[in-house]
Amino acid sequence: MPQDVQTILPLEPPTDVPEMQQGNWGILPPSDALAEYLAANHWERPAPPAAWEVARLSHAAYVYRETSTQWTVLAKFYAAKTGSSAIKYARHEFKATQRAIASGLASDPVRAIRPLGVWRGVLLLEHVDGLTLEDMIAIRRSRPGNLTSRLEHVAECLATLHFHGIQLDKSPDFETSVSYAHKLVDNLSKHGVLQDDPILRHGLLRAVDRWAVQPMMHNFTPTFTHGDATTSNFVFPGDGGLVVIDWERFKVADPAADLGRLTAEVSHTIDQQGGNVAEAIPLLQHLADAYRQALPADWDAGALTERARFYQATSTLRIARNGWLSRLDRMALVAQALALLT
Repeated sequence: MPQDVQTILPLEPPTDVPEMQQGNWGILPPSDALAEYLAANHWERPAPPAAWEVARLSHAAYVYRETSTQWTVLAKFYAAKTGSSAIKYARHEFKATQRAIASGLASDPVRAIRPLGVWRGVLLLEHVDGLTLEDMIAIRRSRPGNLTSRLEHVAECLATLHFHGIQLDKSPDFETSVSYAHKLVDNLSKHGVLQDDPILRHGLLRAVDRWAVQPMMHNFTPTFTHGDATTSNFVFPGDGGLVVIDWERFKVADPAADLGRLTAEVSHTIDQQGGNVAEAIPLLQHLADAYRQALPADWDAGALTERARFYQATSTLRIARNGWLSRLDRMALVAQALALLT
């Protein structure tokens, strides 16, 4: 195959050797294509790299490390996520991350991850070593007080992005969110826990439709949003601050969507990590209060946080689709979503 054809094919992730399956580093051969590219285009030391090793973070994300200096790069292989469309999607996230950085998230203590480049459908990013918000929730009892301060960092981050990312030339669009809520209920009815419960299904749809006609849901200024504000996408490095990762779902939308999604995810993570609703409520209130305080004084924070309740409900329904949760847990999530909507 000619070289010019080879270079435009998306690059596949490294072979999943037993060492990586066990959470260890695997040695890369000298001929590894991405290691060669890193050495030729991103290596800044006078001596050539000694050797490279790789560790797997997920089915698409890998850490490449040079063995003599421990210099690391995070490689996100879009071929594992989107197949032949990898090059397009990798470029999209690269540009989205750049936009997030330009929207007030350029420097410590609260910032977006720094993109290094894109090559053959692989997004190259700085590697940030730290604990995620999900991790912080898991260890909250062994580190009293830390979680509330971390939630404040996350609230500051979202408020900064939303304020600096205002898009005055865009029109509010709530219809798309209503359609998505209908699809979630439909999915739960066909494939999930609502298969034998038409009464609850109709109750959810009626509740969603009541929100659809509320004027405040259509009266917002669109902004840049993260689009996937989950507890795994906020990383706290060991030396302090917050780095926000995974900008592939970055879009223009209602800022309340980010807050509602994060609230649902924090609540669910607390429940999964030995907590309950009684423990989650004051933490969620602290998150919402910190977000409101970080917003400019002329923003209608009350209307925004009320709209966030709808997005918290739909995000809770989204979580309820997960088949690895018990049926009891999934039904509890549906009941929680209905309570939020009504």
